[in-house]
Amino acid sequence: KQWYQRRVRGYINKGNNRGARIAKSAYVITRWFLNDEFQVESGQMALYIPSAFQAKPPSPADDKVTVEAWGDAVLYNRAFGGDITNNPEAIDKHFNHLWKALEKENIASYPKMKITFEYMKPGCGSQRTEVMLTADSFK
Repeated sequence: KQWYQRRVRGYINKGNNRGARIAKSAYVITRWFLNDEFQVESGQMALYIPSAFQAKPPSPADDKVTVEAWGDAVLYNRAFGGDITNNPEAIDKHFNHLWKALEKENIASYPKMKITFEYMKPGCGSQRTEVMLTADSFK
């Protein structure tokens, strides 16, 4: 994960065709795609590009970094503080709380994807983490 984070941080910190500092901090989004047994099959790390750059984002200087637009989606989230990204049991606990809260309100979520969202300020680690689920209509 750290290898990917360095590439993403490089992109937002002048590692692009404009030499632009896109942001001082990053919102890192990781999507985990699950198989029929709800085990992680693959993942994708991304970052939120600030609105000033969304219409025409700079091209990455690193060929392992790509820019893509995601469509609109309904997301349900549970926020908590600190960096627990290396603790899958703690993250799963927060996903379970979110699933239970949605179930209590009769809201169905898409069962084949989990999302984590981290606010990261360089040199400070993660200050805020969220777990997210998409609406069942996502496919």
